[in-house]
Amino acid sequence: MPRTHLLYDFYRKMSKRFYSLDELLRHALPIMADYLDAQRISFFDWNEDKSIISLQSTSLNGEHFELQENIFVDKDSPEIVKFLQDGLMDSPTLDYPVIYALVEWRTPLESLKALTSGQQMRSRYGVLRFERFKKSKEFTQSDKQIILGLCSELSSKINVIEIDSYHMSQLERARALNGLAKLFASSLRLADSLKEILKSIQNTFHFDRTSMYLLDPKTQVVNEAYSADLSGEVKSIDVSKNVHRAFLSRCPGGEYVCPLITSSDIVLSLPLSMQSNNLGWLVFDNMLSRAKISQEDILSLKQFSTQIALAIDNARLFEKVQELSNYDELTKLCLRRFFNENLSQEIYRSQRFNLTLAIILLDIDHFKTINDTYGHIFGDEALKEVSKVIRTSLRQTDIPCRYGGDEIIIMLPRTTAEEAKHIAKRLCQKVKDIKMNPELTKGQEVHLSISQGIAVYPYDSQEQADLIHCADEALYSVKEGGRGFWASYSDIKNNLKDKKEGK
Repeated sequence: MPRTHLLYDFYRKMSKRFYSLDELLRHALPIMADYLDAQRISFFDWNEDKSIISLQSTSLNGEHFELQENIFVDKDSPEIVKFLQDGLMDSPTLDYPVIYALVEWRTPLESLKALTSGQQMRSRYGVLRFERFKKSKEFTQSDKQIILGLCSELSSKINVIEIDSYHMSQLERARALNGLAKLFASSLRLADSLKEILKSIQNTFHFDRTSMYLLDPKTQVVNEAYSADLSGEVKSIDVSKNVHRAFLSRCPGGEYVCPLITSSDIVLSLPLSMQSNNLGWLVFDNMLSRAKISQEDILSLKQFSTQIALAIDNARLFEKVQELSNYDELTKLCLRRFFNENLSQEIYRSQRFNLTLAIILLDIDHFKTINDTYGHIFGDEALKEVSKVIRTSLRQTDIPCRYGGDEIIIMLPRTTAEEAKHIAKRLCQKVKDIKMNPELTKGQEVHLSISQGIAVYPYDSQEQADLIHCADEALYSVKEGGRGFWASYSDIKNNLKDKKEGK
C-alpha cells in the first residue's frame, strides 16, 4: 500500500473517540504492527525528570500485554540529542532490527501553573519501539517515513485525549466543588456537618487522609479532631496539649493566626480562619501513596478552607442559638418546651424497653415571701444558687428544667421511687447548705429549703401530663405537711383517696 494511502487508512481507523491513552494504544498498536510487519510494538512513557522511559503497553503478534520495563536515558548523550532532533533511532544494543520513534504531544497545564506562567500547554513525550525478530528484515528508509507519519497521527489522537480528559476532570471537579459548596452552606449541626465535610473532601480529592483539628472558642486549645481516610470512614482523634503545641510550633505568623503551611509536597496544612480568628486547621496528607499534592488542589483547598470555616462558624452559632432557645438564661436550666419533648421521648423509650422513669417537681419554700422581704435581686440570686446545686448534683442523663417561676422539674431516666427519694434527700441537704450573700439581706442570715414531689412511670401513671400531675399532687401534700422535705405520689395516694371519699 502506498505511504499516503496507508496513512489515510490509519487516520480512518483511528477516527473513533477514545477515552484514555490505554484504550487508544490497545487499538492503534496492532494496526501499526500490521502496517510495518513488526512482531512487537511497545509504547514507553518518558519521564524526563527521572531520565527513564517506562513501558506502558505492548502488542505482540496482535495480542495486547501490560509488562514492566524501565530503560535509563542519558538526555545529554549525542545519541539521545540526535534522537530528539530526528524522531527516530536504531537500537544500539539489540542484534535484530529494532527502531525507536519519538511521540510528542501537548497536554494542558494545571490552572494555577497556567495562570502564573502564562502558558496553557506543556510538551509530553513517549517512545514507540518497533521490533522485527528476523535479522534479515531491516527497517528501510520507506518504513521509517511511514513510522514518522504514524507517530504524527498518534500524537494528534493523544492530544485530543489529553484535552478531553482535562476538560472532563475540570467538569467533575466543578461538580464536586459545587457539591461541597452546597454542603458547607447548609451545614447547621456541627458534629454531623464535620463528618460530612471530611467525607466530601475525601471523595473529591482522594487524599490518603484528611484531618480536621478544632480549637475551643474560649481557651483556643485543640479540643476536637476528626480524620477520614480513603475508605471514607470518619474517626475521632484523641487530642492533647502535644497536638496543639505541634501546630503552634509550625505557625510563624503568630500564636493563633496560622498562614498556609506545606511541610512537603505530600502534606498540606491550612488554617480555618474567620475574621482573623483561627477556628482550627485542616491537614491533608499522602504519606502512604507519596503522591504529590498538585498546585491546583492547593488552590481549590485554600478557597474552600474559608467556606469550611464559615460552615463551622455558622454551625456553632446555630448551636448557640439553639442553646439559648432551649435554656433559661438566669438558671441555666432547660425550658419547658425542651423538657416536654425529651420527657415524651423518654416515656416512649421506657415503654418500649420496660424501664422505670421518675420525675421530681420542686419549688423553693416561701419564695414569694423571700422576694417581698429582700427584693427580686435576692430572689433571683436564690433561684440561681438552688439551680446550681441541682445542675451539679445530677447525672448527665438527668434533665432539670425551670418549669415556671421558682418551680423546677427534674426527669430521672431509669430511676425507681426509692432512688428518686435518695436524690431528693441529697438535694434537700445541699440546698440547706447554701450560704447566701449577707450584703443582699442587710446582714441577715437567710436559709433556703425546698419541697419536692415524686412520681414514677409506669406505676403512678403512664401518661405524660398525668405523671406531672401526680408529682404536683405529691408536692402539694409536702407543702401541706410543713414543707422542706419530699414525698412520692405512691406514699400519699391513699390519703388523697380518703380525702376524695370524705373519710
